[in-house]
Amino acid sequence: MGKIKRQYRVISVHQTFNGQLKVNWKREYKKEFLCPQCNEPRIKFHAHPKTLCRVSWCCIACQLTGSLTQRVPAYIFRYRSDLECPNPNCQEIGNDGQKGWIYQIGKKGKLFTCRFCGVGFIPNSSHPSSWHSRQNQQKLSAFKFDEDTWDLRHFYENTTNRKRLNFHDIKPDWYKFQVKKYIQFQINSQSSAESILHFLSYFRQFGAIIQQKSIGSITKINREVILQFIDSIRTQASTTIYKKVHALKQFFEWLELDSNYLIRSRDFPKLSFNESNWLDEVTRKAIEEKLCKIPAPIARHYQVQLWTAARPEDICSMNFDCLKEENGKWYVRFYEHKVARWHQIFASRTIRQVIETQQQWIQQTFGSDYPYLFCHFRAIKKTSYPTFTNIKPLPEPPRNDVNKNPMVRIIRMLIEQEDICDANGQTPSFTGKITRHSRLQEVRSQYGLEAAQLYADHQKSYTTVQHYAPPTKEQIAKVDLPFQELLMNTDNKFLPWQSLPESLLKNPKAHELDLEIAPRIVVYGHCALDPKIPCPVNLFPKCYGCSSFRPSTSKLPLYERQYQGEKQRLAEAEKIGAELALEESNATIEAMDKWLPELKRLADE
Repeated sequence: MGKIKRQYRVISVHQTFNGQLKVNWKREYKKEFLCPQCNEPRIKFHAHPKTLCRVSWCCIACQLTGSLTQRVPAYIFRYRSDLECPNPNCQEIGNDGQKGWIYQIGKKGKLFTCRFCGVGFIPNSSHPSSWHSRQNQQKLSAFKFDEDTWDLRHFYENTTNRKRLNFHDIKPDWYKFQVKKYIQFQINSQSSAESILHFLSYFRQFGAIIQQKSIGSITKINREVILQFIDSIRTQASTTIYKKVHALKQFFEWLELDSNYLIRSRDFPKLSFNESNWLDEVTRKAIEEKLCKIPAPIARHYQVQLWTAARPEDICSMNFDCLKEENGKWYVRFYEHKVARWHQIFASRTIRQVIETQQQWIQQTFGSDYPYLFCHFRAIKKTSYPTFTNIKPLPEPPRNDVNKNPMVRIIRMLIEQEDICDANGQTPSFTGKITRHSRLQEVRSQYGLEAAQLYADHQKSYTTVQHYAPPTKEQIAKVDLPFQELLMNTDNKFLPWQSLPESLLKNPKAHELDLEIAPRIVVYGHCALDPKIPCPVNLFPKCYGCSSFRPSTSKLPLYERQYQGEKQRLAEAEKIGAELALEESNATIEAMDKWLPELKRLADE
């Protein structure tokens, strides 16, 4: 006997807004439809229960086939007409006239996406970085002290709309109230927005200790709580610990507590500043040669930030109309948030063209109402390098966070993918801040320290040297080695280094007089006498008045400290009538008065 062929019912199931629709094609089809190719009504239907295509049709006339049970897309049966797309760049109109085409994704029913622009979001989300919160942040409501979220735009004019103070997780309530009052006091005292955000972070951590200890009032804060807080942050960097402890001490002083008892001097760690880091010339040239491989707006962001040597926050919030013309010359003008003042630097023709090109792109992308020169981007993925086909611009300033800033992220990808190395063959560590160090170091090496100081808008040259543009090894060798230090005699006349003894030329360390012997023998500098011959005076405190003594500009901070110490010693000796100490201090001060002012002047040149 032949195998009996089992017949399946030709029924297709379709998802609709009102549930599932079942169609029995053997029974209900009355030749209403024609073949789309030959327009013949000769259509047969077949059932395939073991495949994804459960019901198919075939035209007997032309053999064209098709499926009747293709899956209905989620954007159809999960469509939400009551929701609009939160992406300000999405201008498409949905089926019911609303902005965007929103439908539900995922099994939990919380996440939604737009079919047109692809953004995902959770409606009514309270997270600060959510699309819903971003829309609400655009509207500045009236300030209320009792609310647990403060918008910094109430207090600072040039602050981006992302910055808010969040007091929700600060416990207990009495401590939160005092923190709010102190934060308000700091704002009224003209503290910067960044400092306020840092203060709040520190107090949030300290509040966790107070909550854990169940402390019920200000007066219950004791030394044990402070020690536990310091112990909780002991693994952090010394500078971070110092800032947190110092902020806490200021807070206690404002609360009129005994801050000196609660926080001791030994609680502050010793600070050691690392050497400034910058991109060397090899790295900068390699990055500039490869900028054509990344999106043009990101490349322009890098070029402007490097040229201006501005801080990342200042570049992110740079105004659209940052180019200014004065007396036929062009300048780039931007606001410095750290020092709360405007700064401008000369704009070369090249950087002017870069900025003007960026302005045109911003206008084409967001229109003429967008106030910033740069914008944030989403959908930046390493797998999409170098085309970045899914990258989307957003009408908001770039994030300052190094891990979220689009320029920093893409430049890091560029360095990694293009195998860019520095002069030592190592992969450079790129951050948003490093462009400021790099540009100032370049300006100093070409035009000098004063030019770098003016370029960075530093009030003191010490800041430029210590934190941004220290002298290179070549500059040190040119100025300080071996004998180009400024040497003077007691009559303020220069002595050429060739006139010094041969032993000093061979071994300058042999003539150094750096002595610090308690309680009063303190001498810094050089002696022109042969170190093998005993000193005829043999009284070290009188070295500063000796004709063989040579002060050095490199030791100027030591001289200034010693000079102030001798003045204090002189005042104390006069009070108690110590004649010997009075005589020695007078002699030292009189000797230093002969050459110290001139030494200061030379050091400042």
